[in-house]
Amino acid sequence: MTTADDNDRRFRLDVLATIVQEELLAAGLPVLSGNDPAGSVGAIVHADVPQLRGVTVDWQEHTLFWDASKEALAEDPLQEGAECAAFGKLAVAIGEAMAEAMRKILTAAGLDVTGSGDDYAPHQLLVTRRLALSPWQARRDAKFQRQQDAMRAV
Repeated sequence: MTTADDNDRRFRLDVLATIVQEELLAAGLPVLSGNDPAGSVGAIVHADVPQLRGVTVDWQEHTLFWDASKEALAEDPLQEGAECAAFGKLAVAIGEAMAEAMRKILTAAGLDVTGSGDDYAPHQLLVTRRLALSPWQARRDAKFQRQQDAMRAV
């Protein structure tokens, strides 16, 4: 692939990332921008760089959860106690639940969604393309087109 091909692919993925963010926001989920204050919670959406396979989607829990989890780990570095096990179980449950919710939302919105295959982020999703317009986007676009047609007719 040439640099121009990579730049074109990156641009298309940035557009797809914006579409993914819009769909999650329309569903009522918070989406992090990367400039959010500490303690922010929500979906993290990025173009998959450098592989350029698609757009990755993951969930960031609140720092209240992670701070308490780190404190428990500091007190039990071998992770042998019940408290560390409970934090691990909760982290997995949150990751699974949010990944499933986001997968369902994005799929219903017309996007092609799979697991990312990242062993270090087991609940991370990969959005590779838009198969159809989301119903709310299709309605909004049709309304805009009708307004444009009415203005041209005048």
